Amino acid sequence: MAFFKTQRGLDWHYEISGSGEPVVMVHGLGASGRIWQAQRDFLHTDFQVLTVDLPGHGRSGWMPVSLTEMAGDIRQILQSLDVTQFSLAASSMGGLVALELYRMAPQDVMRMSLVGSVPKFAKGPGYPAGLDLEKIRTLGRQFDGDYALMLDVFFRSLFTMKERRCERFKWVKALRGKEPLPRREALKYFLDILEQADLRDRLASVICPLQFITGTEDYICPRAIMDWMSGHTHNARFDFIEAGGHLPFLVEAAEYNRLLEDFLLH
Repeated sequence: MAFFKTQRGLDWHYEISGSGEPVVMVHGLGASGRIWQAQRDFLHTDFQVLTVDLPGHGRSGWMPVSLTEMAGDIRQILQSLDVTQFSLAASSMGGLVALELYRMAPQDVMRMSLVGSVPKFAKGPGYPAGLDLEKIRTLGRQFDGDYALMLDVFFRSLFTMKERRCERFKWVKALRGKEPLPRREALKYFLDILEQADLRDRLASVICPLQFITGTEDYICPRAIMDWMSGHTHNARFDFIEAGGHLPFLVEAAEYNRLLEDFLLH
């Protein structure tokens, strides 16, 4: 367990395990670096795995920060550790941070793997993916009520009915129960980012090997958007986890780990 304080005074919590080629893992909204536990345990014999807690999540401090500032802070953490080249693995909203970090330092990123992630999360004309704007805003208002309950409802909605009924989901709930709730104001702020962020123009500039892993039942990242992105990316690989929801690396960890490792090694 380690902390890095930025010049703005924000404390970032991060953890490092293993040795080898560095892999930086960035979680999504409402989670923490702990969510990558199965991947850290799997990869640490061949890779140096660094997980971070985004602001207001896990053990990191909180202040409003933009995607650019988050990416810049992660880059500062890596520079403080003398990590000059690394691969990125990111989930959901963490993919926006990863794309911004790539824009900032493309020469440093060797590979980038995104799971349940798209460059734009809000629906729009000619864009076959994402969440309805009013649903995003409604969710933000609901967090003003029974916060813990609504956070649990939101988290469960990211899994399919089949996933929620499987034995592995008990492990997922236990893992989540070990972490403090993310700050309410951080979650609402990040929802605003999800509503407004549009990084579609970044895809064409990504020249490092790029992987998208998607659950076939992910309502946020449907198959149609993968087809759309295949026409807007270079050197991209698309992998699908059958019957998976938005966070397939949790329930189908073995399949996800296999796909990620294969990508990182080739």
